[in-house]
Amino acid sequence: MSKLTLKITLFYFLGILAIFALSSAVVYNMLEHQQVGSELNRLQDRGDSHRNVLSTNADRQTIQHVIMMEEKAMTDVIIVGKNNQLIGSSNEAGRFFQQDWIQKKDGIVAGDWRAGRFLVTISHADNGIKVVMLEPTSYIQHLMRELKQQVAFSLFLLMLFLLGSVYFLSYMVIQPLLSMKEATIKLTKGDTLKIKEADRKDEVGDLARAITKLSIDLQHIQNTRKQFLTSITHELRTPITYIKGYAGLLQKDETRFGDIIYEESERLQMLIDDLFELARMEEPHFQIEPEPTEMNGFLQQISERVQLKFEEKQVRLVLNTSKKNLIKHIDHARFNQVLLNLLDNALKYTPAHKSVFLKLSDQQIEVSDEGGGVREEALPYLFDRFYRADSSRNRDTGGTGLGLAITKEIVEAHNGSLTATNAGNGLKVVIDLRGISG
Repeated sequence: MSKLTLKITLFYFLGILAIFALSSAVVYNMLEHQQVGSELNRLQDRGDSHRNVLSTNADRQTIQHVIMMEEKAMTDVIIVGKNNQLIGSSNEAGRFFQQDWIQKKDGIVAGDWRAGRFLVTISHADNGIKVVMLEPTSYIQHLMRELKQQVAFSLFLLMLFLLGSVYFLSYMVIQPLLSMKEATIKLTKGDTLKIKEADRKDEVGDLARAITKLSIDLQHIQNTRKQFLTSITHELRTPITYIKGYAGLLQKDETRFGDIIYEESERLQMLIDDLFELARMEEPHFQIEPEPTEMNGFLQQISERVQLKFEEKQVRLVLNTSKKNLIKHIDHARFNQVLLNLLDNALKYTPAHKSVFLKLSDQQIEVSDEGGGVREEALPYLFDRFYRADSSRNRDTGGTGLGLAITKEIVEAHNGSLTATNAGNGLKVVIDLRGISG
């Protein structure tokens, strides 16, 4: 269950449950007091009625008549004489008689239906006769049990309603949002979206249609940019070739102008080559050609290849390989380009007599240097095209600004990932190999 669904479900479920529980408790208590009060009032009125009869005529026949009236009723009567002696009772209720009952005034003697066996009221006649009325609390308890069952059944229906509401909420609102979230992830990869919720006629459908239109517009922009990048690189290559050729002729005249033109044409050639490389990677038919590779040996070859360049700058290259053999399916030429780019970048910014580290461990390749690192706010943009973490860097170390962008494209084409962090006194770039098949 998604976080949003869980939050909404819990809020919705607990809120309604709390309201229902509180209202049920209030209604239950109200009905309980009302029912018990009604029973006690009815019992008291019945006792008062018998007392009024016995006040005017308390002969044996009248007493028997009162007792007979209660024999078939749910209630029972106990009649006590002037000397507090039991005169008679219905259904042998006299065996439950307690002397302390008659010491109380008219009204309720026992009203606790939970703990007591009977509800008891007493009515005193002017001639000294006392009429005690009893009603079994089992009747009240039965009513309260039925009321609790009704509350429980209502709670069950509420639970079903909530489950249905959660399903409706998830199906109609949350699930489409999650679907659109997944679609927007594809959008970042340049894919054209087709969201099924776009057919809906509500606000969710409006959002889906807006995202779909956005994806189409972005796809158009990306295609236009790719076409422009491919065209401009092809168009620039021819004049650069001529410039380099004629600059070579000027160099023979031993003038500084020929050297400057040649150096700048070389730099422009590098930029065009990098642009052309990016344009190739963004074409739909671009593919890598992976093959099983033992990564320890692969890094060893890379290290030996660049060792001379590091020695010329008096920078130490430290290689740390894994104790276990790690096999990954990689494109040799492309991954060579990745590691050479990263090592070249580390070498550029590492002072003499410092170190650059190339390490393979735990499904990761790490390239770290002692070049002082970069500003923290620059790290998220380090692999963006033409981005430079330090705009004041000179032309000798600045490069084209596309090397790390190309590196990122190649690693992601292998289903790997690339991250950069400041570690110690330098920059550490990590290639995560877990997504690359082995």
